Amino acid sequence: MGKKDRLDKIKEIIVSFNISSQDELLNVLKTSGFDLTQATLSRDLKQLKVAKIPTVSGYRYSLSSKVVEYGRAKSNTKSTSRIPGGILSIDFTGTMGVIKTSPGFASALAWSIDNYADNRILGTIAGDDTIFLALNEKSSRREVLSLLSELFPEIKAEKTT
Repeated sequence: MGKKDRLDKIKEIIVSFNISSQDELLNVLKTSGFDLTQATLSRDLKQLKVAKIPTVSGYRYSLSSKVVEYGRAKSNTKSTSRIPGGILSIDFTGTMGVIKTSPGFASALAWSIDNYADNRILGTIAGDDTIFLALNEKSSRREVLSLLSELFPEIKAEKTT
């Protein structure tokens, strides 16, 4: 099995399981028949732009790009129930968005948004439990939700038709 197979397996594992450490990921990879060192895994995670994001129960790895389609969300843009990973709700008005998070999560989540190379969101300002999003005026709410679902798979963005 080559590097491409290994990278594909890493993406599959991260999307499918709640992986919180390199040791845990390394063990799953070895169980799946991949023989690699922690240093190689570390380089692979960097190449895939994998980040640790906060969740209600600690931290987990997350991909910075969409690997699979995650399904259809409710038709409104506000979540009324708790989304795993610390996000409580998302609202939009004009070219602004506001994400409400669990206390202490906003800064880390905003960092993930800011460090994702995309022009749909121009930037963020984070407090303790609130993130302000400055949206590109050419971006639709659906496009921004799609971006956020790429970063945070717990968010189910509507598929475009």
